[in-house]
Amino acid sequence: MTQDKKTPTTASGSADAPRAATERDPAKIEAKLLMLDRLIDWPTSLTSREDLNKALSDGRQMRIKFGVDITARTLHIGHAVNLRAIRHLQDLGHKVVFMLGGFTTLVGDPTGKVVARVAQDRDEVEENKRAFIDQIKSIIRFDIPDRIEIRDNTEWWGTPEKHGRITVGHLFELLRTITVTNLLSRDMFRERMKKLDPIYASEFLYPVLQGYDSVEMQSDLTIVGTDQMFNEKMAWEFQEASGQVKQAVFCTKITPGLDGRDKQSKSLGNYVGLAFSPQEKFNSTMLLLDGLVSQWFEVYTEADPRQISEWKTDFGADPVALKKRLAFCIVELFHGREEAEKAESEFDSRKFKKKVPSVIGAKSVNPEDTVRKALMTALGRKAGDIRDAISNNALNLITKVNDDGSYEEEKLDMVKISAMKAKGALIRWGKNGFYRFE
Repeated sequence: MTQDKKTPTTASGSADAPRAATERDPAKIEAKLLMLDRLIDWPTSLTSREDLNKALSDGRQMRIKFGVDITARTLHIGHAVNLRAIRHLQDLGHKVVFMLGGFTTLVGDPTGKVVARVAQDRDEVEENKRAFIDQIKSIIRFDIPDRIEIRDNTEWWGTPEKHGRITVGHLFELLRTITVTNLLSRDMFRERMKKLDPIYASEFLYPVLQGYDSVEMQSDLTIVGTDQMFNEKMAWEFQEASGQVKQAVFCTKITPGLDGRDKQSKSLGNYVGLAFSPQEKFNSTMLLLDGLVSQWFEVYTEADPRQISEWKTDFGADPVALKKRLAFCIVELFHGREEAEKAESEFDSRKFKKKVPSVIGAKSVNPEDTVRKALMTALGRKAGDIRDAISNNALNLITKVNDDGSYEEEKLDMVKISAMKAKGALIRWGKNGFYRFE
């Protein structure tokens, strides 16, 4: 995925611009489809593999909708699954239409929320936009102008300070085709109604806003997680009414995070960050549960399946060695082979010489937080996880770091972590997890 990261010549484009020619070689298309097989969950997708193959073979450049609400600055390699799938299509000559949800971010997507989401500040949204673009440049090609277009749905929806192209009358025309029954069928709304929790009109209409975005973007195809299927299917009625062909909708695979429980999440601390350094990516991957290595190899690397099978045979009795191959492949995918070799070398050096990594991820904590609270909030550890770590001598405080990277430490117990302030502490969790609280 490493590439030239030049900024596109224009910050936005026109959906009516001429479409470039695309790759029509059946062998090259099939090679990309085989890579997509590792990323896309075909049974849950609304469009089949066969239909995608037909679309790729006709030589017409497709507009691939990639819409994001700017709710956070941190992406992880789970988010990158969608981006990598899109990049494979981009390599065949298709255009990514990257839509920053400047308006819908302010509205708030209710998907997966059993309580209403707090609205974001405008300045925070702008900062997050810049961070998003910086991170996706490690995957999406920005160096070929006719394969990237950046839009913001404030163009048509407007902002609290400035009107967009959509009038109130136009919005009501859209709403005439949508039933309240359909919107209320969503799980999160039913759960809120059971608990008598509020459902705000802005959230209720969010699927309408996201669906209509596809019309403005003239979307031919979108790749999303299962949680966005309802919203993207909403686009079909609007597209047909506008004389457009319904967009293809593909769903990517979701894998458990490092802890094997929930999907990757910054709040749970069970993720490998897209903005992590090569060393951080390597070290974090080494924290993965052994039982998830095969699944992560398939989804989070692009190593040849035959090579992966050989590694499983060669390292069958050594799960750590197999996990190191996984960590190497993940770093190589995002940073190149040279950086992967450096990360592996440093990991091995630290492993045998008991050294801290050269880069340690910082976790923000409040001044009054104890280590125990920081472990639960900043790292997402549960009380049971903490007790298990203490009983297994796997939770330690680094008391001194020497010039050569070697360190001294003391074991922590429940009494110490409940009394000690977290700010400024350097913690080792397990063999490879080093965290600095700031």
